[in-house]
Amino acid sequence: MTSNGDSLDTNNFVLPQKVISALKRIRNYYETNDESILSRVINSSYVFVDYGAIYDNWNGGMHGHNVTLFVPEDEMVLIKLETQAEVSKKIKDDLHKVLPKIQDEFISEVYIEQIDENDSQYSLAEPISNPPSVNPEKTGLWAKGKLRVFLSHRDSHKAKAHELANALEPYGVTTFVAHDAIKPMKEWQKEIENGLNTMEIMLVLLTEDFHHSNWTNQEAGFALGKGIPIICLKVSNCDPQGFIGARQALKVPYDDIYVHASEIYKALIDHLGMGKRLKQIIIESFISSSSYTDAMEALQRLKSTIDSLDEAEFRLIVDGYKKNNQLYGCAGIHTKRLSLIGFLEVTTGKRLKVEGLSQITER
Repeated sequence: MTSNGDSLDTNNFVLPQKVISALKRIRNYYETNDESILSRVINSSYVFVDYGAIYDNWNGGMHGHNVTLFVPEDEMVLIKLETQAEVSKKIKDDLHKVLPKIQDEFISEVYIEQIDENDSQYSLAEPISNPPSVNPEKTGLWAKGKLRVFLSHRDSHKAKAHELANALEPYGVTTFVAHDAIKPMKEWQKEIENGLNTMEIMLVLLTEDFHHSNWTNQEAGFALGKGIPIICLKVSNCDPQGFIGARQALKVPYDDIYVHASEIYKALIDHLGMGKRLKQIIIESFISSSSYTDAMEALQRLKSTIDSLDEAEFRLIVDGYKKNNQLYGCAGIHTKRLSLIGFLEVTTGKRLKVEGLSQITER
């Protein structure tokens, strides 16, 4: 293989023009098949295609195009250094599956790089999607590294909305409790806009009076327009109306809604294609426990929401257990009622035991 010279006529190439639409299809596939991190990386990227970067003499001559995904820093950290080459290869292989077969053309390489304003290729790159108008971390609305949930509700139910937000927090959920008012102050309206522009999921507290407000209807419409997943929490006899009527509704009792935080969390896992990310968040909450009480409560949340663990998730728990004395020193997580070992055995199919002070090993 050789590199092409500057005299190459790029107007004759077909494949590069189809790369962005192919990446969008791959992004959507990843999102619905529990690979939300890869979906996020692609969705945030700017794409540069180096036309005819490689020339292969095989079969009469083949031109290879290199694809570079320029990714923002806050999304780039989702890719581990040791897996970056593997991720690049996976995206390249999936591009080969999605793109049509074009005579004499192929995708030779896919590169993933952090955005560099001084990079000449980045200046020519095209965004996969419209970049967010607001950086979530700079709004001051969200806790870093957690799932961003916008909770739409009527103002008369604000106390109940805060109760639910507090119940979801230990599950790794950061919640913006929207405020319903007839004429909100300009500053508050801007806060709501920032919350809507940076949310990942919307929860609708579906009370009898929810659809009586222009503001709550607009919030739900905004989420629909952006393609944001919506879950309606049906706490009354009212059914979702309009376009959100087709969205999933989870029936929970109004008075004891906080008791059902784990059920709501499971709905996020089971129905929104974000299982791996949400499991990662709640596992991180367990292995970073700062007290024996935290450890027992976090293990209870794991048991109430997670039915299976893959090998990477299992190793994350085992390694975290070994490094945190608030875990391996906690007798409470090895009682018959909680039993960390029992949870790991049920979710992995392994036979396990504790060796020494902090080692969890297979029997």
